[in-house]
Amino acid sequence: MDNPTPSDPLQLHVNRNPQRESTAPPHHVLPTRAFPARLKPSSGRSSYLSYLPSWDPSPGRSCPTSNVGTKTVAGFRNPWPSWCTPTCFQVWHHLSWGEDQDPCVVLAASHLRSFPVTDKLPEKRKRPLFNDVKDWPDSAGAKAARLLRIETPDFSFDSSTSSHAKVTWLGHAGVLVQLPPPYAAKESRPIRCLFDPIFSMRCSPSQRAGPIRAYPPPCRVQDLPPIDAVFISHNHFDHLDHDTIMAIWKSSKENVRFFVPLGNRTWFVDCGISEERVTEMDWWDSATLCSLPGKGSSATPSIQIWCTPAQHSSGRAGVDANSTLWSSWYLRRQSPGGIYRIFFAGDTGYQFHGSSDWPPSPPSGKNTQKPNTQVSDHTEYPPCPAFAEIRDRLGPPNLLLLPVAVGSTYSYVRSFVPLPDWINPFPRHSVGITAGIHMPPWDAVRVFKLMTKLLDKDTTNEDASGSSDPGKTPNPHPPVAIAMHWGTFVTEGAEVLKTLGQLEWACQQQGVHFARSLPVPDKESGTHESGERPRKEVPVFVALNHGQSVAPR
Repeated sequence: MDNPTPSDPLQLHVNRNPQRESTAPPHHVLPTRAFPARLKPSSGRSSYLSYLPSWDPSPGRSCPTSNVGTKTVAGFRNPWPSWCTPTCFQVWHHLSWGEDQDPCVVLAASHLRSFPVTDKLPEKRKRPLFNDVKDWPDSAGAKAARLLRIETPDFSFDSSTSSHAKVTWLGHAGVLVQLPPPYAAKESRPIRCLFDPIFSMRCSPSQRAGPIRAYPPPCRVQDLPPIDAVFISHNHFDHLDHDTIMAIWKSSKENVRFFVPLGNRTWFVDCGISEERVTEMDWWDSATLCSLPGKGSSATPSIQIWCTPAQHSSGRAGVDANSTLWSSWYLRRQSPGGIYRIFFAGDTGYQFHGSSDWPPSPPSGKNTQKPNTQVSDHTEYPPCPAFAEIRDRLGPPNLLLLPVAVGSTYSYVRSFVPLPDWINPFPRHSVGITAGIHMPPWDAVRVFKLMTKLLDKDTTNEDASGSSDPGKTPNPHPPVAIAMHWGTFVTEGAEVLKTLGQLEWACQQQGVHFARSLPVPDKESGTHESGERPRKEVPVFVALNHGQSVAPR
């Protein structure tokens, strides 16, 4: 426990997973002398270890380690059979050349008829950097600029409304979530949580080379309100950016705390951030941010935090692959007004798909509004069980922040061959081949439905701090998912159109309402054939503009 300061009235309590005291959790990799270098699942397929250490790292800054009893952790792995490495044969069959014929591009562009066409391009600071954006308004880049815009963020927070949170998408995986003030007092302000922020133009060790943003940041770090908590999912450059972290530390030094997965604390301390402001957590560790009661209030509402599993990887220099942990984050806001649960998936996969025909595509020139209940996700590869386990342990979230696109590195490399698709020798790859490490839209909708599904057994869930949470009882708040990890580090406008179209199509086919804002406008496209607004209990998946905010209720 730490002590609050006058400017920072929050106390932090951390509860470690007791399993680590007696034995190594399955996602920990011990030094090679104590852990086999290769394991094979019972199915006989290739190894599902995601970390194959070839040396015994000693504790130190070059290779972050963690103690488990008397043992030293050499690295981390995805411990489920759902993790697999594609074969060369599978990779080859997932490659394609020539023009991209994905009907989802056409589906997304079909919404442009609702946007009035103007002869004026967006102002330069709010214009994506696509080469063809000046061919206004019918090029792919121009269509992307019309459908996905940059808005000036509004960080105001009205605590008098019934909203449980205000969510602002800041680009890529960066999301600001503002929660109601901890107590009713005029001087109180909302609690602000920032996830995986990146404000730099490149996600790279250098700002001179590496994947570059197509959409500039909607604001500067200095424009953000004071931040209380920053959550980092892993240390890849597009999720942990040095310049962004240092700017946040400089502007919110009196308030901010950084929550990071195991092995990442040393990086922050080496950057000059105070040790007591960095909390390092393993999967299923929990923490509580408690507030001191304000005047006239005896309540002490809190935010409970869990470091939860994800299926991904880590590394910043190649040789440090998977030497630090990756994670998702789960928050529970407890107050007299009720309980509100937030899940940030970070960067994660769900299920590897060996078929190049996956996911199903909308038929060209036909009505795609009617849900297709016959769509099958059958595959020989199992889905990642972590999401169901998170739901079972902690309860179905009210708000989910889910990635919906693959990483930027491959597209960046492909951009070095600036030729039209019909003659470009550098192929594209289908989303199924990387779905085990990056969730595409179809799997993101599946995870959304899976995690918000109520359990059959009505029991009370008790957390590590001893307080009970009816996390397995009917949820009074309609679930909302916000799309992130898309539309920022892209190399061409067609990528934006494809992601929007694939997300809309996946929602239509799986009974989820697709929206671009909240509350859902009467004429917004939905899952119902007649186009009426969805029922109150129908989950909503929202794709925001850069800098746009919504307030789920």
